[in-house]
Amino acid sequence: MEKYDVVVLGGGNAGMGVTVATRAAGLSVAMIEARDLGGTCPNRGCTPKKVLVAAAHALDEIERADRHAISIDSPRLDWSALIEREKEMIRDIPSRLSGLMAKRGVNVIHGEAAFIGSNAIRVDGREIEARNIVIATGSEPR
Repeated sequence: MEKYDVVVLGGGNAGMGVTVATRAAGLSVAMIEARDLGGTCPNRGCTPKKVLVAAAHALDEIERADRHAISIDSPRLDWSALIEREKEMIRDIPSRLSGLMAKRGVNVIHGEAAFIGSNAIRVDGREIEARNIVIATGSEPR
């Protein structure tokens, strides 16, 4: 059975914060993540939304340019190009975070964790024990 001082369930904002702090304190840490490192905000929420909002603001400014004596003929939004830009902006986030965690000595394990005891979990057949287990899995809409 693998043993750590701390196991963090969830690789989003909260999980990353706990992981960085516990490593800084010299503790051994494993982070378990079922999806992409970084969680919802950078991969499916905040960052992708900001790309879309920036495009909407730019288009709005262009459409109001005539107020400043600037003539722009028929601006249009290329939706598929915008979606490709959105994907491009977030594509490398999980791998960058994975590299950062590796540099800090954090063992990142991809998979879903299940408790098998008060201080033990199983992830894809691997049994892991920790003095402390932090649940930072975020939430899902109902």
